[in-house]
Amino acid sequence: MLKAILAVLSSLFAASAYAQVTLEAQDVGEIYQGNTGHSAILFNNTSNKSIKILLVTPAFEKDGVGEFKLPATVASKTSVNIPVTVFSGMDAGDHRHIFNIETDAPKSPRVSTLVHLFGLSVLDDAAPNVDLGTVNTNTAPPSKTVTLSSREVPNFHITRIVEMPDFVTAKIEPDGRTVSISGKSDAGWGLHDGYVKVALNSTVQPQAWIAVTADVHGDVIPSANPVEMGSFRNTKQPFLVQLKSRDGIPVKLGKVTLEGFMGTVTKGPCIGNTVGCAQISVAVAKNLASGIVRGKLLVELPAYHRALPIAIGGFYLPESAKVISLNQAMERGPKSSAEPPPLDLKSALQNSTQADSALPPTDPPGHGPLLKWQVSNENNIYGYLVYRGDAENGPFLRVNKDIVHVGADKGDGITSSYAWRDDSATAGKTYWYYIGMLNRDGSKQQLSGPQEVKAK
Repeated sequence: MLKAILAVLSSLFAASAYAQVTLEAQDVGEIYQGNTGHSAILFNNTSNKSIKILLVTPAFEKDGVGEFKLPATVASKTSVNIPVTVFSGMDAGDHRHIFNIETDAPKSPRVSTLVHLFGLSVLDDAAPNVDLGTVNTNTAPPSKTVTLSSREVPNFHITRIVEMPDFVTAKIEPDGRTVSISGKSDAGWGLHDGYVKVALNSTVQPQAWIAVTADVHGDVIPSANPVEMGSFRNTKQPFLVQLKSRDGIPVKLGKVTLEGFMGTVTKGPCIGNTVGCAQISVAVAKNLASGIVRGKLLVELPAYHRALPIAIGGFYLPESAKVISLNQAMERGPKSSAEPPPLDLKSALQNSTQADSALPPTDPPGHGPLLKWQVSNENNIYGYLVYRGDAENGPFLRVNKDIVHVGADKGDGITSSYAWRDDSATAGKTYWYYIGMLNRDGSKQQLSGPQEVKAK
């Protein structure tokens, strides 16, 4: 859904370049999951006439608009700030939230902008998830567990379950960090997704959301869900999905509705008039726009007094479009330079963490253990986290309150140097440190092995 929205927005942004309105959004900055951040959208009226702002609408449900009286008139060649709030949810890494603004300007009746944030998480895995797979309503429902962990919260544990979707049950295991999630045999048929939301003993992140998916099979089962249309280049070939009854009785189809894109739906018996089988044919519209196609079939089953949703989608590329293979593109493009040899980060860290003598001018001031490291090819890295433990095997906790951000000069073939000092260390005590990477997608990776350092 978000990809489709962004595709639409790309045309809106392009149009706004020569329109009567320009928008500038403040960056929310770093924000932990489950929190609300604040931003503002600068609405610039570049026209020679006043423009009236009629409506400001966030694209995401829990985002909002602050105190801003509507309608608002913006005089010619002037600007106005629109305060907005952004709920981070389970955003991890770089994310952008969409805000739509409707005006009475003839050339800019609807403009949009993106508010950027960087989602942080106290969890080691910022995006926990459970796939229950197939849940059969006539057998015992499957159950899976997911264990949350954090190297940022001392004595980390889950305090309670806040919310769960209606197709599962969930409970906290005795260790206080594991959640057991089971499917429900009486859940609605079809694909399901949702979140099991749990409260944490964290002062910066109140909740964690565990994404849960399941495919519930009832008395009538589709041959595929979702129906993958793949990449297709013409609209003449229909896409088929069969529905079979579990007990072999005839399947009677009621109304079948196609949502999400234009097309024609035909229903009938399966090939060979197989007993207990019905078939749906979907032919996409001839004027289908190129790009991602996503939709849903809603199939009414009168005998069972319910409707079965079936997802359907693919990528449409008209026959007139020219396709160049990846090999061809690589042959035509410039030859990339060879990557530099990987650095021995473990040795580099070990050699540089000794509490030696005089420090170079660029070293952080203080007397605690000084950690230094070098990294090359940082295009996908946002920053670095420092973890400390009392033993080589841990447990480890993050000790740098502020992220060590990547340098401005980063990229292929460029090596950056970093230094960080642990002023919280107790003199005379031995610690173990390692450096972790925080990637731009919010995921975390260990950069170096644990290194022993004695604080002086």
